[in-house]
Amino acid sequence: MKLKGKVALITGAARGIGRSHALRLARLGADIVVNDLDLRSYKEFESENDSRSVAEEVRALGAEVLEIECHAGKKDQAESMVHGIIERFGKIDILVNNAGGLAGEIQNSYAASVSEADLQATFERNLMSTIFCSQAAAEPMKRQEWGRIVNTASQAGLQAQRNGIYASYGTAKAAIIHYTRYLAEELGPFGITVNCIAPAYVSTPRLEKNVFSKMKDPAGQYRIALNRLAQPDDVSKVVEFFVTDLGDYITGQCLSVCGGALKF
Repeated sequence: MKLKGKVALITGAARGIGRSHALRLARLGADIVVNDLDLRSYKEFESENDSRSVAEEVRALGAEVLEIECHAGKKDQAESMVHGIIERFGKIDILVNNAGGLAGEIQNSYAASVSEADLQATFERNLMSTIFCSQAAAEPMKRQEWGRIVNTASQAGLQAQRNGIYASYGTAKAAIIHYTRYLAEELGPFGITVNCIAPAYVSTPRLEKNVFSKMKDPAGQYRIALNRLAQPDDVSKVVEFFVTDLGDYITGQCLSVCGGALKF
């Protein structure tokens, strides 16, 4: 129970990787704030969590939980969310900026042709949600002289994807990596660490259906050194490392959680 008494906000936590983060931190003793644009989006893929909401699963683990449905990429909504957390719990200790995703169709995400609307929406979901939530959480963390912020990049933010696809998404994720470094430099003197994870291919029902079924080579093997997709908890274990005492002396770093998809 390393996080007993801590309050953790996870954005984009209604399903998938964010759900996994919420459950792992709850098992470590933290009280959880679940944020998403649609807190019932898990119903789209019921096999993912047996039709139970993340809040129900967190409560079953004995942790307190607060659900906040809002767009974390809108500054006023991010600030209102953190204000609500302070009103409920009196503090915020951990922020996991997990919200993200590509806006628009994959085939329309090329650098030379992505539409202004898709580009704006992709930046709001990824980069701006990270910035606005971090800004809102920074002041209460500074006052208590302790905090842990974990941002979410992607292998797409570390190298260009084949044929230049996902350009808008990759650019937003690359910006998150550098924002992490600047924020770590600024907040370090206050006892706040800021780090970043860069997952590659994580097996969630949504991605299995829409993306990863097409990823195997002719021999049926994944183009990954460990020859398997990550499970959401493979990523959540790294979040645990960054927000517990295990990562006390690490800040400003981006760790690739990719099974060797990004070559050595």
